[in-house]
Amino acid sequence: MTNDELRTWTVYLLSPPYSTLTYQVPKYFPEHIWRKGQRVLVPLGKKNSLRLGVLARKEKSLFPCEQLKYVFWPLEEDLLTPDYLRMVEDLAKRQMVSPGKILAQVLPRGLKILPKKFILADQNKELSIRDVFDDESLCQTLTKEWLAGKVSFVRPKVQSNTQLVNVVMEPPWPIMPNARAQWQVMDFLWENGPTTKSTLRRVFGPNIYAVLKRLAQKGLVSFQSDKSLETKKTTHVAKNKYSLTSEQERALKYLFGLLQQERAEVALVHGITGSGKTLVYLELAKQVLKKGRSVLILGPEIALVWQLFNRAQEQLGPKDLYIYYGTKSAKEKEDLFFELNKKSDPFVLVGTRSSLFLPLKNLGLIIIDEEHAESYKQEQNLIYQAKEIAYYLARSQKALLVLGSATPDIKTYFAVEKKQIHKIELKKRIGQSILPAVHLVDLGASPAQFGPLSSVCYERLLEVLDKGEQAVILHNRRGYAPILYCEQCQEVAKCTHCQVSLTYHKARQRLVCHYCGLSLPFPIICSHCGSCSFLPLGEGTEKLEEFLAQNLSDKVKVLRLDRDSTRRKGSMEEILDKFARGWAQVLVGTQMLSKGHDFPNVTLGIIIDGDLGLGLPDYRATERIFQLLTQMAGRAGRGNKPGEVYIQTRNPNHYCWDYILNNDYEGFYVQEIKRREKFAYPPFVKLALVRLSFPVGWKEKENLLIKLKAIVQELARSIKVNVLGPAPAPLQVLKGRERYQCLLKASNWLDIKKFYALMEKRIGQNKKIRLSLDLDPVSML
Repeated sequence: MTNDELRTWTVYLLSPPYSTLTYQVPKYFPEHIWRKGQRVLVPLGKKNSLRLGVLARKEKSLFPCEQLKYVFWPLEEDLLTPDYLRMVEDLAKRQMVSPGKILAQVLPRGLKILPKKFILADQNKELSIRDVFDDESLCQTLTKEWLAGKVSFVRPKVQSNTQLVNVVMEPPWPIMPNARAQWQVMDFLWENGPTTKSTLRRVFGPNIYAVLKRLAQKGLVSFQSDKSLETKKTTHVAKNKYSLTSEQERALKYLFGLLQQERAEVALVHGITGSGKTLVYLELAKQVLKKGRSVLILGPEIALVWQLFNRAQEQLGPKDLYIYYGTKSAKEKEDLFFELNKKSDPFVLVGTRSSLFLPLKNLGLIIIDEEHAESYKQEQNLIYQAKEIAYYLARSQKALLVLGSATPDIKTYFAVEKKQIHKIELKKRIGQSILPAVHLVDLGASPAQFGPLSSVCYERLLEVLDKGEQAVILHNRRGYAPILYCEQCQEVAKCTHCQVSLTYHKARQRLVCHYCGLSLPFPIICSHCGSCSFLPLGEGTEKLEEFLAQNLSDKVKVLRLDRDSTRRKGSMEEILDKFARGWAQVLVGTQMLSKGHDFPNVTLGIIIDGDLGLGLPDYRATERIFQLLTQMAGRAGRGNKPGEVYIQTRNPNHYCWDYILNNDYEGFYVQEIKRREKFAYPPFVKLALVRLSFPVGWKEKENLLIKLKAIVQELARSIKVNVLGPAPAPLQVLKGRERYQCLLKASNWLDIKKFYALMEKRIGQNKKIRLSLDLDPVSML
């Protein structure tokens, strides 16, 4: 190569069009300062607008150097390591998007904001970056000062105390029905959580400030910094002492052995609910820290991440212990990114899936708790599976990856059976607790007589409460009533944007679409016949809570744990704390109830509708029900008192019940894996979902579908991909767009990607059409 070719780099742009472009690096900067993963300022387009980019690699240009633009300036010496960039590049190949687009979505916001000024330290002076760019002599002069350490950038400000608007009163709210602006703002805040004033202004316009003032005067909202809304850490003066069971000791001995291998290893800790998996994780983490390496612990949602963090504080102490999740402030995210990037000592990071995109160096252990949880797959914006990225990190850093669950993902257990993953079993609960007895209640023989409860369940509930014990009741449907039925024309009230039933929320006196967030005042006028006579049908958690509060003893208090009752910041912690202290005897909720909570006085669990979701058009529907109900059953009998669980069903002959009643994961796995093989579903094939949507009422719809069908058939013949569809999605209309999908099955990912690339090239250019590829989807809706 010539000297000029040595100074040629490819750069990933961090803003649209997210291209990968080739630049020269200027000769007035020495060669050694340029590094892979370094953020740089580069000019783009005819007007040379400055953009942020990341240096990717030295590369011989296809064009003469005189045709290439110059990189303008490096932002720092070192930020993204080559390993970090390789992880991003690997993900970009899998998702078929540019690395720049990946980086733009995973880096903290402050690292993607263009700096505007230089600071000259010895002169206490600031210079506009644009002015320097336009003056070549000034640029060369400033370079010498930069290399001498006398020049830096004014770091873009990411406010650490952004003022947020927060709902402080539970519904019903004292707002007049005709105060539409106030209702719109309250509905928005209720659905989206604490929101900055600037965001609200962008959504609602400049009149928002007057509306917020009126809402504050009524005591409905408050204005707080994001720091004041942070969930409070639990501090511990002394560590609690736990003695390991013989099973836990054997598990740790095996895992310690894997750590000694000093190569990438993957192990499944298959432990029943209450078997002490968390203590195994933390004892293992101690050993990794002693070896001078760092630990990453992932939880499926924020509430469980805080539980893991607090347990880690107990066992490991506060030193070099961090917590991270997506709703932290932009300033906190940026500060932690820089801190971990510079850190050389070992640390423990506890977080949600987005923690994987922090600069995690020298990892010795990665733990994924509740590895079966669907929340480890992100399906919006950047689509990725956290377990795959964790495996990549383990492989690249020669770390041990530990997957933990009482109900592992079928694909994970298949890998165990194929000897690709080590298995450690914990078959006994710690202490004196034992697994609860699980009973099936046939609603055909014993129909619901007490609200949604059968007489068997209601009577058992009264017995438990009489003894001073507690009960948890799962109903995986929030709101008051899922259907509003017009008594005049027999039509169901539907969302105008999604064509799905609106859910009635009684406390708010609103009808809400759980897909697009549309909120309407109740009562409404029927769009079909003009009547106002609607009948709420079915029941959600809100109606169940109301029934219990009205029919149980006045001494019995009922709490509800679902997305609606936990809207306010800190409300989830308040509810769980009240129930743990015995303030309430009954806790009603959605699937949030099943996630890792430990209440020793709970001796009864009731599942209202065990069939809910069992008939969905999704090959994983039965697996989801098995996991949810087995996890839910695990909430009972965790103390010294034995527990019982009752599952109500209208389909008592389904094959999954025997395995749930007997807590028989292996039996369920054998039955399920046979069905997957018979019908060619993962893990026996690679599966992908191509989603296509366009505006409702689009005049080119029929032509598109004819063209799409022809393209799919042609590609299926030329590429070894089995295609089902195109067909309407189960939820055919969402957010004003009509949706279709194709299910792709192949023996390898390459054929699927090739199929999609050709399909996108031929129909994905129309701006009305949205096309996306979801590899190994967790939702088929």
